[in-house]
Amino acid sequence: MTDPLNTRFAEGDEAALVECFRAHGPLIRSYLRRFVRPQDVEDLQQIVFAEVWRSRHRFDPARSLPAWMLGIAHKRAVDQLRVRTPQTVPLDVIADPAGADGRADGDGLAERDQVQRALAELPEPQRQAIELAYYGDLTQREIAEKLSVPLGTIKARTARGLRRLSGILDTAATGGWEAEPRRAGVAAARGASGTRAMSRVSTMSKTDETGGPVVRPRIAVSSCLMGEPVRFDGGHSRDRFLNGELDRHVEWVHICPEMEIGLGSPRETLRLERSPDGTRLISRKSRTDLTDRMTALAEERVPALREVDGYVFKSRSPSCGVHGIPVHAGGATVDRKGTGVFASAVLDAHPLLPVEDEGRLHDALLRETFVERIFARARLRALLESDWRPRDLVSFHARHKMQMLAHDPAAFREAGRVVAGAGSRPREELAVDYARVFGTVFAAKASIGRHVNVLQHCVGMVGDALDPVRRADLAEVIASYQAGRVALSVPATLIRHHAQGLAAAYVRDQTYFSPYPEDLRLRNHVPA
Repeated sequence: MTDPLNTRFAEGDEAALVECFRAHGPLIRSYLRRFVRPQDVEDLQQIVFAEVWRSRHRFDPARSLPAWMLGIAHKRAVDQLRVRTPQTVPLDVIADPAGADGRADGDGLAERDQVQRALAELPEPQRQAIELAYYGDLTQREIAEKLSVPLGTIKARTARGLRRLSGILDTAATGGWEAEPRRAGVAAARGASGTRAMSRVSTMSKTDETGGPVVRPRIAVSSCLMGEPVRFDGGHSRDRFLNGELDRHVEWVHICPEMEIGLGSPRETLRLERSPDGTRLISRKSRTDLTDRMTALAEERVPALREVDGYVFKSRSPSCGVHGIPVHAGGATVDRKGTGVFASAVLDAHPLLPVEDEGRLHDALLRETFVERIFARARLRALLESDWRPRDLVSFHARHKMQMLAHDPAAFREAGRVVAGAGSRPREELAVDYARVFGTVFAAKASIGRHVNVLQHCVGMVGDALDPVRRADLAEVIASYQAGRVALSVPATLIRHHAQGLAAAYVRDQTYFSPYPEDLRLRNHVPA
């Protein structure tokens, strides 16, 4: 049955366009927010509706009007992302950010005092490392040299100190000292240096779109990928995605195994070589065997990686590479399926840890899968680190049902059996078992077929409250996704839009619809 609005729209009835704007404008705005900055949404919406009207002769009234409009919105949003250039601000505009009346200075001093008192509560080693970094403007390597302490120890002290400082600041955040002033106070305390790292101190006490706490995944990363000049040639391999879109949502733990075992930068290149004792890490010119030193470092560092939610390694590295590292024997390459010595130790110790290298993250599907896993793991870590009760685990499991079904239905059912024991088993035992099964679920890749099953499942829960035309719209959009004509974000946005309108809280609050921050825009690729 064809919707009369569709027919009137296709025939050029301007009143139909007005009705269309009222009926579907909120859906288009919600979809565009996944691509562009909030201040750009309204302008882009006008562009979309203008093209919708100009292209009405191409619309088949027997099809879904919202799905057709979302297709146009997707194209225009992608076009805007391609042409958008960074804005520059003249230095003279920001030369005096405090203002002429001095009130900003007074606020900054008051908030600086809060941070100073919080720092005083830290253990001396952690406080010293943080103050040298953010007041002394020293790098972690310079701090290690100044204190005659190993670099890895300084990194660990800084990371633990920042996490503890965040908790102290959150505890002190009462009587109107909310998230925004707290960020300003941290900025005042650190002065002009350490902007990116110190901003991690401010953990906002708010909830995400599914009703759960906002979490910041803790990700280990090869230092060179974050722009540190630690490569063998004295340079770096700064990755745009890690330092750009993902950076503002995660907490990084920098690791460079080659520097931490005492190699400088620049240094000799290394390679993997086959020997009767197994694969060895050898320097090319001096023929120094570094395997034992790297293995000892791994044994020291690996236990602490239980606290991270993922790891991004440098690709093609004989110490950090995860996939396809050449293995040599004599002067020939005998295998191209090797794994870096340090990376291999991490994978063996933490088989369920989300791991990728920056090269594979250039693939849209692999990038989406990795980011989804780290945020899921971070949400579980945040729960298990809190003073949780059995009902909290039950609620957590319920909010993740659809997301888990999209990955591994069998493992999801096993997780359900674990949750069924909540309240009758020791908390520690329950947490270990659930974390294991939860990690197993997300280690399996979500498939198009499982996504379709989840989408149809969600439609079944909201469909009875929709008229036949809207149910047909949803079915058509899901079929378009299954056929590879639209991205997953199209049916997901449409279903969530209907769930919000119907106050269908169970569907609306599923993490499946917001598995990570929307501005990462990772579901906007069309499946191959």
